[in-house]
Amino acid sequence: MDAPADTQLMAALEKDEAYRVVRVLACGRAGSTEVVSRPGTEHLGEGPLVRKRVKRDVANVEVFSRLSSAADKHLPRVVETYDLPDQVVIVREYVYGASLASCVAEAGYMGEVAAAHVVADVCDAVATLHELGIVHRDVSPKNVILSPRGAVLIDLGVARTYVEGAQRDTTRLGTWGFASPEQYGFAQTDGRSDVYSIGCLLGYMLTGVTPDAEGYAAALADSAVVRPELRRIVEKACSFEPSERYQSAGALRAVVLQAVPDAVATSDSWTSGAATLPNARGDNYLTLVTPVQLFGAFRVSDGTRKLGSIAVALLGVFLGALFVLAASQAITFPGQQYPVTLMLLMLFIGAYLALLCVVEAPAAILGAGKYGGGRHSGASARLAILGKWALFGASVLGVAFFALLIFAVVLNV
Repeated sequence: MDAPADTQLMAALEKDEAYRVVRVLACGRAGSTEVVSRPGTEHLGEGPLVRKRVKRDVANVEVFSRLSSAADKHLPRVVETYDLPDQVVIVREYVYGASLASCVAEAGYMGEVAAAHVVADVCDAVATLHELGIVHRDVSPKNVILSPRGAVLIDLGVARTYVEGAQRDTTRLGTWGFASPEQYGFAQTDGRSDVYSIGCLLGYMLTGVTPDAEGYAAALADSAVVRPELRRIVEKACSFEPSERYQSAGALRAVVLQAVPDAVATSDSWTSGAATLPNARGDNYLTLVTPVQLFGAFRVSDGTRKLGSIAVALLGVFLGALFVLAASQAITFPGQQYPVTLMLLMLFIGAYLALLCVVEAPAAILGAGKYGGGRHSGASARLAILGKWALFGASVLGVAFFALLIFAVVLNV
């Protein structure tokens, strides 16, 4: 190994050792995926990252060099890539949210509007990849995250670049039930291979059954489960012959949104499973963070943030209990002209402070939900959102106070 190669290897090893492993997400024959952090970057507002190690005989280095130039909110931002002797390592942002697989498993299936939103977002992500000459090859429920900025397509570990004139892929990888026939050696994969997988994804969301399961065909054919118009879209997208499918992700997106016009009308807010997600732009400042987002961020945060969030939550519980106790004693306060008004006001203030300290402030510390979505991941942006939320709550409390005061004067309580 010559001197420049030695220098490059040492630089890559230094990069690799600079990350601290928080937890391991997956480990298999093709590589591993870990949640990592970089000590010393907390003041920069950097949240957790995902480091994926892919074996060199599987990874396509060209994919990640092209991906670094992609700017799509439905794709994770690549932080850096580097080479180790037998591995290619990709570090990307951590996308907060729940996987599509877990949401469908919890809810049983998804409604048409929610499913159409997911398909539209995934098609946008795939279209961006195709413009760069990249075929994802593993569009599946576990690789779609429902986040505050919409559906995000992750894990490009087995993605490849299209090679003009190739007869077939050199590796046969993908998720059983969602992988196209080409991925099993019938031909070279291209953009239409991802279209096939998105079609399978749509069928899975509408039926709640994976395409390789025994009851999938029957569920898809049942008009009470899937409208015939949507069933035809799924069947065309999943045609065995690539030339019979929709020829691009954009074309599939268009027909799905045409079949589900309500998805276009409700594009600013959509529901998946039991949780309502903020709009895809991530601008819904006043949407409460869900418990799933909060606990998910807590699991992957470092010890300092965990302790900080726990301390603030305990403070919120204490303040809430204090105001509830004060409210219970409000009637007995000497010289009070409006005891009921004072009691209700204290209850409102206690509930508001508890909600702010137990949910929103820890979420801002951990970067959960809207505080970790898109451009709102920095510490200053988190504080700005929290400030808007606090100001909004204070305004509501002010209005409630004057309304109660007027009510008390009118009724002479």
